[in-house]
Amino acid sequence: MRPGPRVVAILGIATLVSVIFVAVAALPYFGLNETQFRTYWPRRWWLLLHITTGIVAILTGPVQLWLGLSDRYPAIHRSLGFVYLGSITVSSVAAYYLAFHTDGGWVFGSGLAGLATAWLVTSSLALLAIKRHLYEQHKEWMVRSYVVTLGFVTFRILFTALQSRGIGTLPEQLGVSAWFCWSVPLLVTEAALQGRRILAVRAN
Repeated sequence: MRPGPRVVAILGIATLVSVIFVAVAALPYFGLNETQFRTYWPRRWWLLLHITTGIVAILTGPVQLWLGLSDRYPAIHRSLGFVYLGSITVSSVAAYYLAFHTDGGWVFGSGLAGLATAWLVTSSLALLAIKRHLYEQHKEWMVRSYVVTLGFVTFRILFTALQSRGIGTLPEQLGVSAWFCWSVPLLVTEAALQGRRILAVRAN
């Protein structure tokens, strides 16, 4: 799996979207304004831990994918990989706490817990694959991992769209966004990865 023009374009778009998301949706929380945190104010330090390590993952992900898919600078790729995986681990722990201590309802909380679980599973399998020198599988699981990382961006876009159109109640908007933000992109990614393999085999 070498990065062609399409992959480079996708990584470029992902980087741009990630930077915009961090600037618009994440950094305002560091002003420690109670209005910004809303119902999460009593759990603000857990949320800040989640946001801080999430920022590390979302910004290092595209660089990590580019280095891995292009097989460049393996030493930097390896070191950055530990930073990426470490940030995901810490952010997931905070995500679990927030998921089980949310005022958004059990559907929203379970969606967040599902997101954290998918994040840990995809990232752990990427690590396990590289430990066993399964390079192509490692690359594919890293792609899946970053798709889940982008779930935070997808959540904000979907939730904002539902709110602006007045579709559903607040708990419904939160619940649908929390589940769809990672499950649907992950399904599309899996279809693309496996479809590429299927199409690469010539029919008899």
